[in-house]
Formats: sequence, C-alpha cells, structure tokens
Amino acid sequence: PTISVSVYWPGGSPYEVEHEIVQNLEDQLKDLKGMSRMTSWSHYSQGSVTMEFPVGTDLTQAMLELNSRINQLREFPEDAYEPVISSANLSDRPVCWYVLSPRVPSDEDLQAFVKRHPHLQETCQPLIDAHKWDLRLYRLNQLAKTNEEIRRLLPVADVRKTRRFVEEYIKSRFDRINGVADTFVMGGQLEEMQVIVDPERLAARQLTINDLRRALQVRNKDTSGGEIWDGKRRYVVRTLGQYTSPKQIEDTIVATRGDITTFVRDVADVKLGYKRPGSSYRRGGSELVGLGVLSETGANVLEIVDDIRVVSAELNDGPLAQRGLKLSEVWSDADYIDSAVGLVNQNIVIGGVLTIIVLLSFLRSLRSTIVIAIAVPTSIVGTFLILRLLDRSLNVVSLAGMAFAVGMIVDNSVVVLENIYRHSQLGKKPFEAALVGTREVWGAVLASTLTTLAVFVPVLFSDEEAGQLFRDIALAISAAVGLSLIVAVTLIPMASARLLQRGSGTEEHVVKGTRNPVDRLAGVFVRWVVGTNRWLLNGVGRRLALIVLCTGGSLAVAWALFPDVEYLPDGNKARVQCRLYPPPGYNVGETEEISRDVFEKFLPYWEINPGDPRAAELDLPPLKDLLVRATPSEVMVQVQTADAKKIRDWLPPLRALGGQVPAMVSSAHQLSLFPGSGRKVDIELTGPDVESVVALAANVQKRVGEVIPDVQSSAVPGLVNANPEYHVQPHWDRVAELGVDATQLGYVVDALVDGAYAADFSTGGEKIDLRIVGEESDTARTQDLGSRTVVTQDGRLVPLSSLADFSIGSGPPSIRHIERRRAITVEVRPPAEVSLGRAVADIRSKVIEPMRAEGAIPPGSQVSLGGTADRLADSWNAMRFNLLLALMITYLLMAGLFESWLYPLVVILSVPLAAVGGVACLWLTNLFTEQPLDIVTMLGFVILIGTAVNNAILIVHQSINLMSKEDLSSRDAVVESVRSRIRPIFMTTGTTVLGLFPLVVMPGAGSELYRGLGSVVLGGLVVSTMLTLFLVPGFFSLVLDAHRYLTRQKLRAVSESIEPQSAA
Repeated sequence: PTISVSVYWPGGSPYEVEHEIVQNLEDQLKDLKGMSRMTSWSHYSQGSVTMEFPVGTDLTQAMLELNSRINQLREFPEDAYEPVISSANLSDRPVCWYVLSPRVPSDEDLQAFVKRHPHLQETCQPLIDAHKWDLRLYRLNQLAKTNEEIRRLLPVADVRKTRRFVEEYIKSRFDRINGVADTFVMGGQLEEMQVIVDPERLAARQLTINDLRRALQVRNKDTSGGEIWDGKRRYVVRTLGQYTSPKQIEDTIVATRGDITTFVRDVADVKLGYKRPGSSYRRGGSELVGLGVLSETGANVLEIVDDIRVVSAELNDGPLAQRGLKLSEVWSDADYIDSAVGLVNQNIVIGGVLTIIVLLSFLRSLRSTIVIAIAVPTSIVGTFLILRLLDRSLNVVSLAGMAFAVGMIVDNSVVVLENIYRHSQLGKKPFEAALVGTREVWGAVLASTLTTLAVFVPVLFSDEEAGQLFRDIALAISAAVGLSLIVAVTLIPMASARLLQRGSGTEEHVVKGTRNPVDRLAGVFVRWVVGTNRWLLNGVGRRLALIVLCTGGSLAVAWALFPDVEYLPDGNKARVQCRLYPPPGYNVGETEEISRDVFEKFLPYWEINPGDPRAAELDLPPLKDLLVRATPSEVMVQVQTADAKKIRDWLPPLRALGGQVPAMVSSAHQLSLFPGSGRKVDIELTGPDVESVVALAANVQKRVGEVIPDVQSSAVPGLVNANPEYHVQPHWDRVAELGVDATQLGYVVDALVDGAYAADFSTGGEKIDLRIVGEESDTARTQDLGSRTVVTQDGRLVPLSSLADFSIGSGPPSIRHIERRRAITVEVRPPAEVSLGRAVADIRSKVIEPMRAEGAIPPGSQVSLGGTADRLADSWNAMRFNLLLALMITYLLMAGLFESWLYPLVVILSVPLAAVGGVACLWLTNLFTEQPLDIVTMLGFVILIGTAVNNAILIVHQSINLMSKEDLSSRDAVVESVRSRIRPIFMTTGTTVLGLFPLVVMPGAGSELYRGLGSVVLGGLVVSTMLTLFLVPGFFSLVLDAHRYLTRQKLRAVSESIEPQSAA
C-alpha cells in the first residue's frame, strides 16, 4: 500500500522543486506513523513524495494524518498548485487507457457522402475498409491533404485544445468511481489568460512588471460585505471584483499619477492563449488526449473498468456528443482478466468431467459415481459462500484454487464410499456397511484433511506480496477440502445406504460391459505390488536398501533438476512497451518528432488488416494497436499484436529504436501481469550529492554489463547530469542601486521568458491561470534573453545584460531521493536465459561485494538491491520458513492423531518423494513451454506436504486398525493394508491428477499464473503415489520391528532384574 503527494509548480527546475517543495514535504512527513519507506522525485515543474506502508495498514487513517501535516505547511511558492494526495503509486501501470478523439465519420456517414459524390467512390474506399476508428481517422487526414471535398469530412473539434475540459469533467468523473485512486491526463494544452506585456510601454509610464502584477492581484477579488435587513428581506452584500472577461482585465487601473491614469490596455495586450504542452499523445497519426486510470490497492479491477465503461458511455451520449468528441477505450486489464477467468472456469468444468470419468472407470457403477459426484457441486458452492462471508473477491487466483480442489474434494468421498462398498461386498446390510465403513476410515480421512488444511496456516498469515496471492488460493482450497470432509462423513454414507439397498455386494450396480482386460491387468498389478511388498518385508537389508535408494535418489534428482528462481509470473499479455530516452535537453517538440518517425516506421504493420493475405508477407506480426506517447524526457511506444503468441517477435525491433537518434537509449519488455513486479533488478545507490551518486551508478552499470551479457540496463534518473540550463547571475550591487530585489528580478525574468503566474481568471464557472508573458518572438533563442529590457523603479529601460551575466550550464533532468538522500536506481533486465535469481546472485557476488572489497563505494554512499530483487529475497526466505513450518505442523498433527512420535515419521518420508516428482514435472513442462520456478510455483511444494502424505496415512492407519482390531501380525497387517488401500489410493490420485491436468496443459490468458503450481502438485502426486506403495510399507515394518525388538529387550531386562530378587 502506498500514498503519494504531488505538487505542480509551473516552470520550477528540478533543483528548485527539490529545495522548495520536496524537502519541505519530506521534513514534514519523515516520521509519519507506520511508514516503512519514503521515496521522492523532483522533475521539471513537479515534485512528488511516495510513502510505502506494510500490508494491512489502515490507509484512511494514514491519509488523515498526512493531510493534517500537509495543511501545516506554509512554505510552498506562491504560484505552486495545492498538493494532491492519492492512494495510488505514481509509478504503477494504469488498469485502463482511454483516448479522447474527434468523432470519426461512421459507415452511414461515408455511404451518404459517397452517394452525394459518386466520383469519390474509389477515393473513399480505404476509409470504408478501415477496420478500426483510429485507422479511419489517419486515412481521412491523409486524404484531406490533397482533396478539398474530402476535407469536409474532417471533424471540426480540435482535441488538443480540450485539456482543461478533460481535467474538469472527464477526469473528475473517473476519479469519483469507487476503487479509482487517480486519473492522469497526457497530451493537449491548458488554457490560460495571457497579459502580453510591452516593456517599452511600461517604461514610458515609469511602471514595472511588478506594478502590473500587484494591480492585477489587488483588483481580482470578490469581497463579502455582510448583510442588510430591509423589512422582511435579508440581502447579502458583495463587492464584485473578480475577473470574468478579458475586457475587465484591460480596464484595470495599473497606476494613477496626477491626471494620468494608466490601464492594463495601455501597457499590455490581453488574450486567451494556451500553455506550452508538457506531453504529446499520438494515436492513429493524430495528436489526441489520453487518460490513464490508476486503481487503489486491493480494488477490484473488473468493477472499476465496468464502472468506467458506464461513465464513458454517459459522457459520449451527453457533453462529448455536443462537442463532436468521443471517448474510446484503448485497452484495459479487464479484457485479460476476463479471458483468464473464462479459461479457469473452462478448466474447472473439464477437470470435473475427467474426475467423474476416473470414478466411473474405477467404480464401474453409475449409482456409486453419482454418490461421489454430489461432493463436487456441494463443496464448490459452499466455497463460494465462505469466500463471500470472508469478503474475498472472486478472481483468477481463487478460481484457480477451486480448479485445483476439483480433484481433491472427491478424495475423502472416494475413501469412504470404497470402504462402504467393500463391507457391502462382505455381506453386510447397506446401513451397517455405511456405518462400519465410515467409522473405520474416519480417522484416516480426518488426518488427511487436517494435514491438507494445516499446511496453509503459514500461508494465510504471510505478509509478503506473493503471500497475498497465496492467501486466495489457500482459502479456496481449504474451504473446498474442509467442506468435502463434512460431505464425506455425512452425505456420502446416507446416500450409499439408500442407493446400495438392492443387490448389496452383487454386480447389480456394475455397469454392464465394463469387465475387460484392463481389470485383469489391474489384478495382475495389485498382485505384483502385494508380492513385491511381501518379498521386501522378508529382509531387513532389502528394506534399508530401498529406503536409502529412494530417499537419496530423490534428493539427488531434485538437486540436479532444481531450476533457478524467479519472482512472480510475467504473464503472457500481448503487449510490449518500449521506452526511448533521448539525450538530455530535448523539448516536447523534438520528442514528438521522434514519436512521429516511430509511428511512420511501424505504420505498415498497424494499417494492415490481420486477415489480409498480404499480412503473411510482412517480416513482423500485424499490430492490433500502436500507441506513442512523448514527454521531454522519454518517448514511450506500446504495441499489441493481433496474435498474442507472436508478441515477443516485436522485442528486437523495438530495442533497435535506440539507434534512431545518437546517444538515445532504449529499453523494451513485455508488460508484466503484476505492475511493478517485472523481471528486473533494482540497484539502489544513495549518496550525499548528485555527482558522487552519478559516478557510482556509472561504475555499477559498467560492471553489470560485464557480468551479465546481453543485459538491458538503464539508470533512473539518467547518468548524464547535463540537462541544458541557461544561468542568469545578477550583479547584485547594480541590481540594488536600481531598487530591485532578487524575488522581483526573478519574477521579471520568469514573465519575459516563460510567463509568470499573476492571479486566477474565471471562465465558464472554472478557474484558469492569469499570467504575465512577454512576446514569444523576443526570446526564441538563448542569446535573445540578454537584450530583453527591464523597467526600473524610476522608469528607465535597462537591458538584462547590464544587470547580470549569462552562461550555459547543466543540471539534472530530475532528482530522486530514497529515505531523503540523493539516489539513482540502476534498473537491470536480464535476458530470458538468465533467471532473476541468478541475476541477483551474480550482482551481489560479482558486482557489489567486489566493489566494497576494492573500496570503490565512496564514504557516505550506499549500494543495495531493492524492488523486485528485495521482494524476491524476502519471499524466498518466507517460503522456506513456511515449508519447514508446514512440515512441522503436519508432523505434530499426525503425532496427535496416531498417538505416536514414530508413526508420523513414516508418513513424512513420502514428502521427499513428492518433491522430486514436482521438480521433475516442472523440468518436463519447460521442455514444451517456458515455466520458471517462481514464488507462486513454490506454493506447490507447500501443498504437496499436505496432499502427498494422504496415501501414506491410509496405509499406516489401516495397518494400525488391522493390528488392533483383527489381531494380525505387523507384516500381515502392512501387506493387507496395501492390498485393501491400493484401489482408493489410485482413485484419489487419479481424480486429483486429472483434475489438475487441464490447468497444466491448457494454454491461454492467466495460465502462467497457476501452470507451474499445477505441474509441481501433479508430478509430486504421481511419483509419490508409485513409490509410497513400496517405501512406506517397508519403512513402517522396520519401525514396527524395531519397536517390537526394543520392547522385548526392555521386557527381558526387566525379567532378568526380577529373577535375582525372587531367588533372594
């Protein structure tokens, strides 16, 4: 969770923003209760401070305290805007993008136009054939350049002039939606009322720019005058002075000296103008206005996008239609999430069908299969209710948990029903078979369910980012499996007693025609397993060799195949983003020119219809979307392919864009499923001053490139501290003689160069800036500034060059702080063949530690890993602890159920077998598709601890029952338990494995989130099931033999001690 505070200060350089705004905010907020980390940015004209809080923090209370502290600040510059507080992280990726465009002629409009102008049928055909609105707009603009008649189709609305309308109406409507943290606007120009001053006319009247400013500020006020009670009426008295029209500004009196009154119109011209653009948003070859919506932490993205679509439709039908504008959705995360949810729902259905098929093939009874099938909808519906009661949203992760549970929720029912059916075959009446059969396996069913639930206890209380994902899966599986236990011991016995009333123990329930060679083969397999176990139990050495071989081999294979670690799944979004960083000092006009070149370069891939046969002739996949955004510091390019599987083909050409402009750096990557958690390592460098941090960052970046070949690395902010600045150094003695102080001189320079804020101007019920500006043509070049004249107190015109020296210098394009210290972050994106875990280890051991050993880190500077790398280390340590804790909980739970400290050791032995199966299956999965060992996949090993032991529990529990109730020897009891439990073991494993199978093999949106987890559980269950049939009986018999031997030895010692006493 984060809270951000941002302040807009027009014209402020990064240095001034840092000193006047950011440092004041940091000093005021440095000890905010509960804050875990503070970072800040100082950009041109804007400063922001971001505070991070631990998971579970009450952000409402934190924002109240933060707002109270900010209200105590009185040190912001006069023309700085009010601070804006948001619960969004300003570095987060929007959940959806919208674009405001002129209304493009519809198909009906084009048909009517062609009907009126038949000779333009062929010319207009490309417009009619355009398969998207922005392509139609692009082609219309191109045709209008050469055809006067088609020019009439052009929309009359100029979107670039609608920035204020967008911020006041559209942005405010979006921000009011529940779950929306902030909406930022890109492109367009803001209106302002300009007072264009003429220094010569001021000087002729012995007035200064500061005189003009004071006159505007004093006049532009409404004042309350109290009340007048006149009879029955009460009148509120107001003195009206606030500007509402340009003429009122022109008629403002600046000064009256003698009989001469000077008005604003005498020294300046007043007109409605526009500020210089701070960004450009290009789509379809046209400059439009874009809106990005940021969500609050924990908000439901689907609900946000749905609400925004409703608001967008209302705006399009109302005020936008009147203005000839249209708001269109560019893309949203909801589309991806909807596809992912649809895929999971499909997997649930397929997994459920496969589970029923497995049951039918084993039971060969429609009635018995129906009895068990009841458990699936009952448990799933109950899980929905439990999640609702816990106020958890239904998402891809929780649905994936239900998909995992589909095969698991029938396990308890299978064990109970199979035992009931076995007793019915022995001749017991249905009611007696149901009662005795359920009572006999109740302990094993309870133990296996509790172990499955217990392993999720550490996960439910994990506070890491990955732990939030685990929580939904854990809750879904725990709820489903817990309900399945209730169903198995209540509903299943009752239904069995009813459905098995006729022909109990006969073949009446068996589906005809299902007796086949498979049954005979299964019988041979069972006899082989039982015979092998009898052979193993006849020799201690055989059992010891089997245990050592299986356990040691499992650990060795797991160690050999264990892959490197990633953090969170990257996802398979069909969208690639490229950032181009031009040399320092570029303005928006130049970066906009770069964006135009990029658009023209990729136009053939975006313009063609993906279904066009000519698309096959292109060297790159056709584009569904092409978006280009420009700011002074970067050009951002986003492409989306029509075929999601081919999106990575666009990474090389986008990275090659860096060579388009000398010294321009590019970085391209596929958008991650989780914002801010992509495959990158953040190396955070802090120090006392900018110069030392820049030098340190350059050294680190160089060494990283040597250690990790083909790595993409970029420094944020940039390493080149060479943002061009034009310094004005006043001659203070000369300035003092003329009666001008530093503030006044700075204001005059600001007004003559870029325009200076003077007051507010009301128009249409809204406020815009009233600014004093100079003639733009007078400062078109840096050398023009010295010739600009300043009016002194006595009315003389003095050129600036006589008051100050001018020089060209440099400064940082932006300044970053981490914990109030100057900082630079080197962002490292390793190539696909290098895992994130390997990259982190190499950076630590081959970059940071050698630098510390060599003394290459200056005193007062620090180097640390942050971002994804830091979270990876925390999550990895937490996961290892959770694994050990889950293992310990499972052992203690079984110790209590078995009333023994030895028997649980036998069951725990199946965990290493499951681990090797999980690692091996993950390795096999990587042969067909890329599936790293990320933190979500690691959860599979936690789940295995609770599920892989279930088969061993059945064997151990049945052996104990046979020894205690049927008085069998330990060896006979173990062998008989294997024979009687092999069928339910294979049934439960089969249902679970085939329930998981669709999650592992079905590709699509969101599948990378749970595919690795499913692979681990599937492989672990298969391997542990096969080996458990031999290893657990062998080890359990050894434990029983050892226990019996020790007991005999103890009794012998006791008897030997008693005999001498009796003789005496």
